Amino acid sequence: MMASYNLKAVDGKLSFQPNGVYKGKIISCVILAAAAFIIPLIWPLNYEVSRFIMCIGVICGFYAVYDFLFKVNLTYVFDERTREVYLKAPGLYSRKLMSFEEVYILQETTNNDLQYVISNKKDRFGRNYAVSDYFPDTKKGRKRQEVFETEILDAINDMLFTVKAPNI
Repeated sequence: MMASYNLKAVDGKLSFQPNGVYKGKIISCVILAAAAFIIPLIWPLNYEVSRFIMCIGVICGFYAVYDFLFKVNLTYVFDERTREVYLKAPGLYSRKLMSFEEVYILQETTNNDLQYVISNKKDRFGRNYAVSDYFPDTKKGRKRQEVFETEILDAINDMLFTVKAPNI
């Protein structure tokens, strides 16, 4: 179940990818884009219909590329050594979001679907970063939420609230 979050704890760094559910959407869009370019080659359609189908294919293709580059591989890294949270898009960019002392974990709801976000303690309802997928109020959604809370959220809280002993 947690394979979709790709949770890793190595050398004082906790990293995970909250957007693993986009893989299925990306695969669907790639299949639609391929079908949109193959269908006009197989069946003779008039010019307008074939161009319309190809436009749908281009849109699906761009959507798949965008999600692949900027969503599915997006990784949050909680670095215990520097006590900071980083946001990484592998191969594209990495940036510091905030220090551990500024992190506030907040529950947000959109259309009655719960989602966990991290925000700055100073401005809790300002800029925030989604660290989970949406959890609908269904049996399956509640189960996914429970698994997220016990595995991912507990690991984040353990890292945030662990006080390091000073080196003597």
